[in-house]
Amino acid sequence: MKKLFSVIDEVEKFLTKYPVLRDNDEKLMANIWNKHLGDITYVNGEDILKMLANHELPSYESISRCRRKLQEECPNLRGEKWHERHKRAETIKKEMPSYQSFGDETI
Repeated sequence: MKKLFSVIDEVEKFLTKYPVLRDNDEKLMANIWNKHLGDITYVNGEDILKMLANHELPSYESISRCRRKLQEECPNLRGEKWHERHKRAETIKKEMPSYQSFGDETI
């Protein structure tokens, strides 16, 4: 679990320092990987794939999951798209017709 905590700490630092990354997991991942890779002048695609396979780089899924969790718990780390998405969700909920439950039956 130590690795996950370091990923969440790292994601939090990037979201705090660079607000533009709050709405784009790909840019967030690229910045985190760039930090891990250091001087990428000498790193090729095969090296990056090997590092991913050997868990030497945080996975896209871990970065994205940590970003979602942080934004759920820390409103100050939410981006504009988060607010827009949640406003749309509320509108959709209001517009949806109510449905009747059929007891314990699964549909």
